[in-house]
Amino acid sequence: MTRTGIIALLFFAALPPAASGQVLLSGETAAQFYKSAVTQSPRVVNSGRPSFGWDTRLFVEGEVTEHVTALANIRATNTDAVTFDYIAIRLTDVTPLGLNFQAGKFDLPFGNLGERRFPRKNPLYGLPSIYEYRTALPDHFSPGADYRVNPEREITAGAGQGRGLRLLDLGMYHPGAMIFGSAGILDYGFAVTTGTVSTSSYSSDNYNNDLGKVARLAVTPLTGLTIGGAYAWGAYLQAVYPIPGNEDINTYNERAAEIDLEFSRGHAVLYGEAVYTTFDIPSTTGDQNINVLGFYVEGKYTLIPRLYAALRVSGLRFGDVRTGGTGQPWDDNLVEWEGGLGYFVDKDVLLKAVRRETRTRGGSGPKDNLTVLQLVVAY
Repeated sequence: MTRTGIIALLFFAALPPAASGQVLLSGETAAQFYKSAVTQSPRVVNSGRPSFGWDTRLFVEGEVTEHVTALANIRATNTDAVTFDYIAIRLTDVTPLGLNFQAGKFDLPFGNLGERRFPRKNPLYGLPSIYEYRTALPDHFSPGADYRVNPEREITAGAGQGRGLRLLDLGMYHPGAMIFGSAGILDYGFAVTTGTVSTSSYSSDNYNNDLGKVARLAVTPLTGLTIGGAYAWGAYLQAVYPIPGNEDINTYNERAAEIDLEFSRGHAVLYGEAVYTTFDIPSTTGDQNINVLGFYVEGKYTLIPRLYAALRVSGLRFGDVRTGGTGQPWDDNLVEWEGGLGYFVDKDVLLKAVRRETRTRGGSGPKDNLTVLQLVVAY
């Protein structure tokens, strides 16, 4: 466990148990069996070998006073050590305007994934491809055999490999500070962090001299309907090797705009999100911009008490990058379907059967699939 984790545990243990403060603990554990096709697709899991896995999350909420709360989300899996994904201090109603303030490591106010990142609230198994798929764009450019950096060549060589940046990096946790609040049907938030929405993940270091910025607005015009939008910008490259012209890496930004929707009525709930991101990249023939559009639509319907069906369609559409005077898509387009059934054995015990189908390059490229049986227990 990291030094930060030890300090955090000591902090939560020291919170007073009396009326001046209390600690609330909850958690969930998931165990799953999964098997994907044996393919060259970047979405293949464990090289197609059948496997069992598990992950556990512990949620800690320490109320210091009525307006001061410390929060943590601790994660452990069969492949990772114990990690603090979320650890922050939150101040509520700190001004007459009802503003709230949060500092530490938290989820960025971008999109509407929310608690669906956790197995208990996720009606399926994985996350939408905009949060999981690694594109061909690296976070730094490396020299080739001729000891020169050629960004456009490195990007096109990585197409379809799934080794670069994600469009939105998993749950997008990152250290920083945020103000947020509500005014009637309007919710708003603004955060400044040490990374951008594509370089966040579970890292805590800043790669350059810029800071990531995220602004979000959401409106709930009627019960069951929320429409939101966000904009994020900031430098994303690491200074590992000199880039063409030895220019300042802090001038190469990503800019991401998104719109999202949540609608529920009766036994049905629908989520949707679209993200358009532009990356500034250095080039041997002059700087250029590349872009990508990502989206997903996800629905869940309760068939009978305890039993539901869910379906998600997500995809990525890549713009062109100029190489040698011509343009070509900088990565392979992707479309993905994920569907499944969930049955609540008990209100806190969920059994899921999920199937995922992935197609790249508009359906003419590598195919992949994933079958998962998962059992989730909340406590």
